[in-house]
Amino acid sequence: MIRRFQASDFDHLSSLYMDFYNELRESQGQRSRLDKKEADRVARESLEGKSYVFLAENHRELVGFARVQFWEGAYFVREVFVKKPFRRNGLGSKLLTSCEDLVLKNGETSIYLTVEPKHSVSIKYLIHNGYDTLNMLELRKDLTMNDFPERQDTVEILGHKLRLLKRGV
Repeated sequence: MIRRFQASDFDHLSSLYMDFYNELRESQGQRSRLDKKEADRVARESLEGKSYVFLAENHRELVGFARVQFWEGAYFVREVFVKKPFRRNGLGSKLLTSCEDLVLKNGETSIYLTVEPKHSVSIKYLIHNGYDTLNMLELRKDLTMNDFPERQDTVEILGHKLRLLKRGV
């Protein structure tokens, strides 16, 4: 079941953020972990401004969340997360659909999100959910040669080969 965040869910949301960021940091090769205090801060900040949080419940246990934010005239999905044991059961898609329904209800017809090119599973999931329009690319220029060993793969976009930044894959 997917539902909107309520104030009484704060501790659970904070715990989900801790899981989300620790998994993200691990995938990026970072050793630092998000602690409870930092997770509380992140969860509090996620509720500020024009943000809307949806929660995924499985037998009364909160197992995932998505946050959509209205920012500079457009809606952006900022995070989508489902705990590992509950993935591949449609909860992530239902969370995305809840975000999309909110956007439509508010009179908009587009929604945006960002994903790192190395996260092929996430990209396949997004394409499966209808996200098929490439909107923006972030390019990086190395000012020293020190960063070259971390790049391995390339992708071709508009006839140009670009290196993919890879960290802790």
